[in-house]
Amino acid sequence: MRPAKALRQQIPLRLFVIAVICAAVGLQVQFAFMLPWALACLAAQILQALALRVFERDPVRWILVCLAADFLLAVAFGWAAVPLWRTGLPSGAAGAALLLAGSILTALMGAKGSRLGFAATVTPHLAYLFLTPLLAGGADPGVRAFLAGGGLMALVTALVFGWSRHTLVAEREARAAAEIRREQAVAADAAKSAFVAMVSHELRTPLSAILAGAGEIARASRGQSRAKAGLIADAGVMMRALLNDLLDLSKIEAGRMTVESIDFAPRILICDTLRFWRAEARAKGLALRFTGGHRLPRWIKGDPVRLRQVLNNLLSNAIKFTPDGRICVELEVAPRAEGGLLLTLSVTDTGPGLGPEQLQRLFTAYDQLGADTARTFGGTGLGLAISRDLARLMGGDLAAESAQGRGARFILTLPAPVGEEPPAPEPLDAPADGFTDAAAVLVVDDHEINRRTLAQVLEAFGLKVTLAADGETALGLAAATRFDVVLMDVNMPGLDGLDTTRRLRADGLNRATPVVAVTGAVSQAEVAACRAAGMQDFVEKPFEVAALHAVLVRVLGGA
Repeated sequence: MRPAKALRQQIPLRLFVIAVICAAVGLQVQFAFMLPWALACLAAQILQALALRVFERDPVRWILVCLAADFLLAVAFGWAAVPLWRTGLPSGAAGAALLLAGSILTALMGAKGSRLGFAATVTPHLAYLFLTPLLAGGADPGVRAFLAGGGLMALVTALVFGWSRHTLVAEREARAAAEIRREQAVAADAAKSAFVAMVSHELRTPLSAILAGAGEIARASRGQSRAKAGLIADAGVMMRALLNDLLDLSKIEAGRMTVESIDFAPRILICDTLRFWRAEARAKGLALRFTGGHRLPRWIKGDPVRLRQVLNNLLSNAIKFTPDGRICVELEVAPRAEGGLLLTLSVTDTGPGLGPEQLQRLFTAYDQLGADTARTFGGTGLGLAISRDLARLMGGDLAAESAQGRGARFILTLPAPVGEEPPAPEPLDAPADGFTDAAAVLVVDDHEINRRTLAQVLEAFGLKVTLAADGETALGLAAATRFDVVLMDVNMPGLDGLDTTRRLRADGLNRATPVVAVTGAVSQAEVAACRAAGMQDFVEKPFEVAALHAVLVRVLGGA
C-alpha cells in the first residue's frame, strides 16, 4: 500500500505536464484530441483526490477504491499516446513514446515499494507501450524493434522496482528497529530513574535515623562519646552527599533537573562557602585566598543552591588533590552584550596538575582518572560531571586548564542579571530552644524507622507525638483530635502525602493545621506541588535535628 502523501505530491506535477503538453500543440487540427484528453485527465485526477481523502480516514476499507482511481487516472493519462502516434508524424510517435516512458518512471517513483500500487499505475502505461503502435497501424517495419525496446524497458522497470522495494523495505525495517531501540532506551532510562528514586527513598530512611541519633548522642554526651557521635554524624553527612550526587546525575540524564532564578547576595554566598572550607585547608597546611570580591554587585539573579554546590565541588577537589601550597579563588566581572553581567570564577591550585589525556576524561561521570586516584582519594567521580552540567543549565559553562606538574585551574562562567534586595522576613516570636507549650504533633510516615526517629527527636523537644503509618490512619486520627502541626511523608503507598493533605484541608478539626512535608524530593517543582496541596513548609530527608527544629519554630511560633 503506497503512502497517500506520495500520491498527493504528484498531483501538481501531473497538472503541470498536462498544461505544458496542451500549450505546446496549441490549436492545430491534427491535435484536436488534446482538449478532451485534458478534460478526461482532470476528471480522473479529481476522482483520485477524493479517493485519497477517504483513504486517509480509513485505509483498510477504501484501499480498493483508491487503487481503482489510480488505475483510471493511468488509463486516461496514457490514452494520449494512441492519437499522438496515429498523427503519422515522427514527432508524434516520439512524443507518445516519451509520454509513456515518463509516466512509467513517475509511477515507479510513486509506488514506494507497494506491489498493488505499482501494478495499478504501471500496467496501463505498459499496455499502451505495446498496443499503441499496433492500434496506430503496425505496417512500419520499425515497429518490431520498438516492441523489443518496449519489452526491454518493461524488464528494466520490473528489476528497478524490485531493487527499490528491497531498499525501501530494508530502510523501513531499519527505522522500525531504531524506533524500537529508542523506545527501549527511553524505557531503560525511566526504569533507571525509578530505581534510583526508590533506592534514594529507602537509603534516606536509615540515614535520617543515623543523623538524628548521632545528633542526640552528641548533645547528651561529653568527651570521647561526643567525639564518636560527631564521627557518626560526619559519616552520615558524607553518605548524604554521595546520595545527592547520584540523584542529581539521574535527574540530569533524564532531563528533569531544573534551576531557579532568584535574587541572592553572591559575595555572602562565596564568603560563607570559603569560610566552610578554610578550616580543612588550614588543617592540611594550605593557604586559601580570595580576590576580586569587591567587584561583585550586592544582588544578582540566579540559583544560589546550585552555585554553592558547584563551588563546593571545586574547592573540595582542589583541597583533596593539593598536597601543599595554596588555592586561589579569583573573581572577574564583565558586562554582557545581552544585558547584565558575566561572572568568571576560577579556582586555581598548586597540585600535581593534569596531562592532556586526563583533561579529556575530566568531566566524564564515574571516571576518576585511574585506579590509583580512586584508592587514594575515594569518591564516585561524579562531582565535576555534575558541576559542568549544572553550570550549563544555569546558562554558563565549566572548563579546566592544566599542565602536568603545574597545578590545575577550573573556570566557571555564569550569566548574572542584576537583582534586587528581597524584603526582610518578619521575625518569628519563638524561643531559641524548645517550645513554651507541649504542642501536639501528628507524624505520618509509612516507614517504622522514620516514625521512631521522628518520635524520639520530637519528644526530646517536649512535644506530644502521635504516629500514623499511612494516609487513611492519619485522616482517622485527625478527625478525632486537634493537632498543632502535622509532619507528612510525601511518598507513601496508597494514599500519598499530597492527597492526604488535600483531604485534610477539605474539612474537619485540622483544616487549618500547619502541614510540613518530610521528603527527599525538594526540587522547585516538587516543593511547589507540596504547597499547592496545602503544605506550609518542608524538611528534607535525611533531616538534621537543627533543620527540623527550625521548621517547627517557623510553623508553631511559640505555641
